Amino acid sequence: MIARLAMSAALLAIATGAAPLSTGELDLSFTNVRSAKGSLLVCITAEPDYFPDCTGDPDKRFLTVPAARPVVKVNGLPARRFAVSVHHDENGNNKLDTFVGVPKEGIGFSRNPRLTFGPPGFERVALSITPGTNRQSVKLQYFL
Repeated sequence: MIARLAMSAALLAIATGAAPLSTGELDLSFTNVRSAKGSLLVCITAEPDYFPDCTGDPDKRFLTVPAARPVVKVNGLPARRFAVSVHHDENGNNKLDTFVGVPKEGIGFSRNPRLTFGPPGFERVALSITPGTNRQSVKLQYFL
C-alpha cells in the first residue's frame, strides 16, 4: 500500500513536471573548541548574498549549540548547496567580538578553509546536501 502511494506520488510529479521533494539531514560536529563556556552560534544558508552571517535571509537556519556539547543534527534540508559559518560566543553577548577587526572569539566554516583576511567566499565553503545523512566537521580557529 505504501509502495503504491509512493509510486503514485512519483508518477504524478513526473506527469506535472514537478520534481519530487527530497531532503537530507546534516550532522555537524565542531572541533578545536577552546572552552565549554558559552555557545556556538551557527548559520546555515543556501544564498551567497546572506553569507556569512545570515542577516536578512528568510530561509536561514540559525542554531545555538552549547559549547560543552558541540554537535547538532539539522533535519529537513533540501538537496542543494549550503554554507555553514559558526562563531564561539564565549561571553554570551550574541555577537562576534573583535579587536581592530580580528575576531576575539573562535570562528569556523564548512569545508574548513584556511583563513587569512576576512571571511571566505560562499563558493569556497559551500557543501552539497544530498538525500539521507550528510556529515561535516567544522574546525574552529582562534586568532587572539
